Amino acid sequence: MTLLTHWPLAGLRLTTPRLELRLPNLDDLAALASLAADGVHDPAVQPFTVAWTDVGPEQRARSVLQYHWRS
Repeated sequence: MTLLTHWPLAGLRLTTPRLELRLPNLDDLAALASLAADGVHDPAVQPFTVAWTDVGPEQRARSVLQYHWRS
């Protein structure tokens, strides 16, 4: 069994000559979490209404993953 057996929408891709829209896979999410761990913005400026970036790198990466899975 695969994820697509239980959730076929996970395989949905909308493709044009210049763009492809799809759900991120686990490798994509790991790369995104790593980017978040490296820092998102200048620490002296808070551009978000929720200060989710004011935590350590590990928690920042984890919160990106948790947010994605929760959404």
